[in-house]
Amino acid sequence: MTDHQTPSPSPTSKETQTACYSESLRIPDPDSMSPLPPLVSLLHSKLPTWLFFVGLVVSWGLIYQLNSDHQESAAVANVDGEIDAVEIGGDASTLSNPLVLPDGKLVLPDGKVRAARFESMAAGTQTIQHVHTVPGRLRYDQTKHVDIKAPMDGILAELVVTPGDQVDTGDLIAVIRSPEIGQARAEIMRRANERDIARQILNRELTIAKNLQDVSALLDQRQSIEVIEEAFSDRSLGAYRQAILSAYSKMRLSEELIAKVQPLVATGSISGRTVREREGERQLAETAFRMARDEAAFAVRNSTLKAEADVADAERQLNLARKALEALLGYEEDAGLLSQSNEDHLSRLEIRAPFRGSVESQGFAKNERLMRGDSIIVLANTDSLTVEASIRESDWSAVTLQAGTNISVRVPALNDRVFNASIRYFGREVQADTNSVPLIAKIENHEGWLRPGMFVRVTVPVGEPHQALSIKPESVLQHENEQFVFVDMRDGAFQRVDVQTGEATPDWVEVVSGISPGQLIVTGGAFLLKSELLLQGEGE
Repeated sequence: MTDHQTPSPSPTSKETQTACYSESLRIPDPDSMSPLPPLVSLLHSKLPTWLFFVGLVVSWGLIYQLNSDHQESAAVANVDGEIDAVEIGGDASTLSNPLVLPDGKLVLPDGKVRAARFESMAAGTQTIQHVHTVPGRLRYDQTKHVDIKAPMDGILAELVVTPGDQVDTGDLIAVIRSPEIGQARAEIMRRANERDIARQILNRELTIAKNLQDVSALLDQRQSIEVIEEAFSDRSLGAYRQAILSAYSKMRLSEELIAKVQPLVATGSISGRTVREREGERQLAETAFRMARDEAAFAVRNSTLKAEADVADAERQLNLARKALEALLGYEEDAGLLSQSNEDHLSRLEIRAPFRGSVESQGFAKNERLMRGDSIIVLANTDSLTVEASIRESDWSAVTLQAGTNISVRVPALNDRVFNASIRYFGREVQADTNSVPLIAKIENHEGWLRPGMFVRVTVPVGEPHQALSIKPESVLQHENEQFVFVDMRDGAFQRVDVQTGEATPDWVEVVSGISPGQLIVTGGAFLLKSELLLQGEGE
């Protein structure tokens, strides 16, 4: 086996290679180069690091832009698909989020529609009347708000009620001891006695007049004096008995004498002169009898008239005394109780409730001395109150409203609760400082929520009512000085429609333009639709 040895390169070839490499790199000789500036030297040493970082930032930006474009394309494709589905006749069941179409239509998912429970009502013609709201106050009904005062000086012996108590008509409130009331009751008793006496006198005169008529009937029948005396032995004829019966007896006696002497004239036993004397006596007796009867009839008639006048005057005096007592008491006292009263009761004054109500305030305590006109208690009934408001010149057409017209009263203190009131009257005098007339209305308060002095807002109809296309007030929304409503398009779709409104009432709002009769207008949930519309707009 032959060994092969690799010949070592010659120095000549190695130098030649080095020279060729140096030539190819063209590396200048450090000794022959001039020195570099410091800044250039720094850049020259750090340049690879800067280039690396710049490349990294540019690569990250390209990757982020590619991802964003991909997500936006997917979202746009999804929205376009939902829009196409709705426009081609699909419903909100395919939506996952609320959707606002370019024409202002808002489409909600089924879940939101079911949760919101929207309510809609068809727009239609309603009776609209212009109304005006003015401030007012609740006041007591003056016929049921009484300050019960002491009618005379005395002592407050009893006080049965306290503030807040409820009383009925005729209930005892307080008791006053006063000599003045005792004198008033004593006057009634005196006048009652005088009336009774006058009545007795009248009854006696009427009895005598009746008996005289009966006597006259017997006298006309020419009954004997014995028969008449027997018939009227137990019947009163007053002073007329003697005058009439005596004259009648004399007349009968003269008649009997004439009858006896007549036969003797023919025989000549008695002269004609005697007969004529007897005849004259009979005529005188008959005249006296007639005069006695006439005088008795006249006297008994006058006595009867006077007795009737006395009775009437006694009745008037008694009534006046009773009225004086009633004025002191404040109510009519039972006459039977007065006749049975004793001296202690005469000075007792019972104050009773004139109507059903509640005790508002109390002025005195038990056993205090009262002066005439002092306020004992204030009694009020608030089952009904009055509303006072002022109608200014611009609304004077409301003054033509008739009494009994219903108006609405809103009470801010009761969360704007609305009550009905009935107009009582408009004031006749125009207030010079406000150029307004007062309006007085009656409002029922059986529930007891209202209090006198409360501030209220009174809505008064002004002008004539008219028919107009109307919707509910809660359907009208406003944003950026624009009024609009939502039309229910069914299947979760709602169309925003701008409207122009006219006159409004608490129940209806007139729509001048924007919608047509019969369109379904959202009433319940309209504000929720507005919120969704604004949220989607902000999202865009």
